[in-house]
Amino acid sequence: MSSSVLRLMAAALFLPLLAGCVSYEKLKVQLNQAERANEQLIDQYNRLQQNRNAQRSVVAISQGDIAGIDGAEVEDGGLSLGAEFLFNSGDSKLKSEEVPVLDEVARMLKTKYSGQKIIVEGHTDNEPGKETNEDRQYNLKLGFDRARNVFKYLNLKHGIPQDRVAIFSYGMSKPLNPETGHTPEGRKKNRRVVFRLSAHHY
Repeated sequence: MSSSVLRLMAAALFLPLLAGCVSYEKLKVQLNQAERANEQLIDQYNRLQQNRNAQRSVVAISQGDIAGIDGAEVEDGGLSLGAEFLFNSGDSKLKSEEVPVLDEVARMLKTKYSGQKIIVEGHTDNEPGKETNEDRQYNLKLGFDRARNVFKYLNLKHGIPQDRVAIFSYGMSKPLNPETGHTPEGRKKNRRVVFRLSAHHY
């Protein structure tokens, strides 16, 4: 039998094997993609559950609660204060050693809601509007420092204990209205400190 015939026979046997390998590799890639998609769905489901559980564990602040607190607004069951009432632009230090609006908030927290744990959230704008990691880190730190200094005021001046308060920073990740977050008015609204009340007692 000639060598050319042998080569043809070998090729005839090898090609189906090669096709099988290609099909196997393709199926393996598809399986990996499906597994990643499944992991993403599980992660999304867990996040939804966490949000639902968090909503169930929050005591809502009402319009009646904030009556008399200058500049306060209700935001998704929380009390929101614009950062301009508390801080100079780009600064985390309170404007003054005396902050009447925080005194009013403290009175509400110590009387009507004396048993609830308090969550203090720091929110910033997206200035200068870039979506770089450096900007996100800067705004996360600014939001955290502002929330921490608000807590310090409540703690030192009004005796609200540390174990009653949790501090969070969302930086620029939770704008009130994403469509207007790049406008001067939208940025102003997004610079805020929000107080939320946990249903859990301390």
